[in-house]
Amino acid sequence: MIDYLMSLNNPVSMIGLVASIIVLVSMCFNPSTKRGNIMMRSVNLIGSIVSVIYGVLLGPLGAGMILLNGVLVFVNAYYLIVTLKHK
Repeated sequence: MIDYLMSLNNPVSMIGLVASIIVLVSMCFNPSTKRGNIMMRSVNLIGSIVSVIYGVLLGPLGAGMILLNGVLVFVNAYYLIVTLKHK
């Protein structure tokens, strides 16, 4: 635990932590309402973009993170657009 807390002095680690917190916050919205769905998708989209940036900064070790969150960027963007188009 102490090693983890010490690693937060590293800016790259901080970006990863922020990305995780953003994604966690996105899961707190109720997606069963239109407003909740829009909020969840918007915040999750931001978290996925930050996670892709974090993966890029990790270098070769971040390939899985880049792939997974890169796909999630497109999934969230697609469903956000679909939700916004429907009245």
